[in-house]
Amino acid sequence: MRIGILECGTNRPEWAEHGRFVDWFPPLLAQAGQPFDTLAWAASEGELPDSPDACDAWLLTGSPASAVDDAPWQIDLSGFLSQVVGRQPVIGICYGHQHLHRMLGGRVEERHVWGVGVQTYALETLPDWLPAGIATASEDGFDLIALHHDQVTRPAPQTRTFAGSAFCPYGVTQIGSHILTFQDHPEMDPAFAALVYDFERHRIGGAATDAALATLDRPRDTGLAARWIMAFLVHHREERT
Repeated sequence: MRIGILECGTNRPEWAEHGRFVDWFPPLLAQAGQPFDTLAWAASEGELPDSPDACDAWLLTGSPASAVDDAPWQIDLSGFLSQVVGRQPVIGICYGHQHLHRMLGGRVEERHVWGVGVQTYALETLPDWLPAGIATASEDGFDLIALHHDQVTRPAPQTRTFAGSAFCPYGVTQIGSHILTFQDHPEMDPAFAALVYDFERHRIGGAATDAALATLDRPRDTGLAARWIMAFLVHHREERT
């Protein structure tokens, strides 16, 4: 399976040692134990595939940009995705989750409180494409790193919500049959999250930043998120076959 990663933002130059956003996803997905390879495009810099058939599935990364904006690259990204949606599976992570919901008729709004720290999304229901062994491991939901100021406040039509919280009701969703999204960051390293929290302390607020930093040593369900993502992609590959 070839997964096309559409990189929706760039890292700050002084944080280059942590890699590009696109670099974090192969190690994450490898935790699922399924064979795959990746290709990447810097979508936020105007780079997009020539054809939706360049890959078997697509993944949108996080971004420092706001999904409520309509920058030229965001409009172009939506144009590309309009050729993909309903035809190939798509994964949206944080910004990608928001972009897909807004593009498909949902609403994204800036909230007065940031989503930061390791957040818990309680499981509401299980998808029918999830293998039984993974379903058993998912009974408590997801604990994952959050980093967002915007949030989906009205999901796109034909959305199923699998997990969420009082603060973020639409934490893990499926839009239609071909799109799976996570508001939180299963790919993000705690050290990088701490760096960003401190950088944004003046916007997040001192007390909220300290509280978020204190959660980063908690266990996280990154492997579980990887298994959900790959199970979704494998399901669609087998369905097409």
